[in-house]
Amino acid sequence: MSNAVSGSPEGSFGSFGSFGSFGSFGSFGSFGSFGSFGSFALPESPLAAEALITNREGIVGPTLPFLDYDPRPSTDPVHGLPHFSPAVRASIFVFEFASRLAVTVHGDGETRVAEVLSTDLHSGPKHRMSAEPLVTVVAPTIDQLREQTKFLAAYADLRQDRAREILVQTSALVPFYASILYMDPGRTPHTLEFLYTALTCANMVYMQVKYGLALPRPIQFSPQVQPAIPTPTHPTLPSGHATEAFLLARLIWKLRRASTHDPDSRQEAAWGEMLMRQAARIAINRTVAGVHFPVDSVAGAILGLTLADFIWDLCETKIQRRSTAAFDGRLFPVDDDFHWHALYDPKDDRQSRSAGRKGHPWMTSGTRKLKTEQHGSAAFHWLRGRALSEWKKPLG
Repeated sequence: MSNAVSGSPEGSFGSFGSFGSFGSFGSFGSFGSFGSFGSFALPESPLAAEALITNREGIVGPTLPFLDYDPRPSTDPVHGLPHFSPAVRASIFVFEFASRLAVTVHGDGETRVAEVLSTDLHSGPKHRMSAEPLVTVVAPTIDQLREQTKFLAAYADLRQDRAREILVQTSALVPFYASILYMDPGRTPHTLEFLYTALTCANMVYMQVKYGLALPRPIQFSPQVQPAIPTPTHPTLPSGHATEAFLLARLIWKLRRASTHDPDSRQEAAWGEMLMRQAARIAINRTVAGVHFPVDSVAGAILGLTLADFIWDLCETKIQRRSTAAFDGRLFPVDDDFHWHALYDPKDDRQSRSAGRKGHPWMTSGTRKLKTEQHGSAAFHWLRGRALSEWKKPLG
């Protein structure tokens, strides 16, 4: 995903330190200022420093003995998380996530394969690392992408109607989900922190896959594509917007399901359906804008859905199973558009077992039982717990 001006990674990744992505929520644009709480935060300026210096001289008084106590809350780092700023917590969460994954790319110039691997560090006299496939992406051929360019010509007719959506979604996705389920910085701050943490983590993965597969953008096939927004500088597949959109939709849906009494009821399932429609709308808007092929959205949605399950499992104390998925772009029909129902069932929160022709599916997914039980992340467990508490409390 890309900033429309600079082509740099999207704000949900680059500006995590200041929670810049919250800017779409109005006065909450900088987490540090916390809206009206900004008056508490003195500006970093010579004037403020001089004021603090002279203020101390006026109130410090005679020397006092040092207090005889240990101010640390605990030697357990999780107990310190509530006292850290979101920017500091972000660095902890991102390292926890990144240390559990690896991305490899292999194959010749005609067929490139990217593998996202889940890793596990085994302790003992000699530490060793094992890795198992999490998501495998086989690149479609250049001829397939060339044929899919036809979709962009048809979708271009929708640009006028969707221009505002496309522009806002260039750098802000969460507000669209907040219009479906009640999320607000004052009401669900840890939920939003959890979601933006997930976005940051996903960005690291899909950028590596894009980099490895190195597939061209639509504008490189025809001068008549003429995208409605500047084409991002990074490769096309998988779509970063589709990855993030379906990651968000599934994580929000998991939070909702975990906090309701009957998550499988027909009425409750409507929320999951709506979240997935929103994710699909965001993904398709990138094709409407002229910067992505439908097959990019397919690969991105598969990656986002699987990463959502990976992050959710990372929040557990113990991990005994792992969701996996594979996408073979060579088998995806060039005349097929992006249809999210082929990939996921929100009623059961389950990815489809396969999609495509019988015997030659272009997508498969499943659940692998781990050979040895793995430890989850204490930090992610803490953050999800705080987020869940915001969904379980009464409305009001």
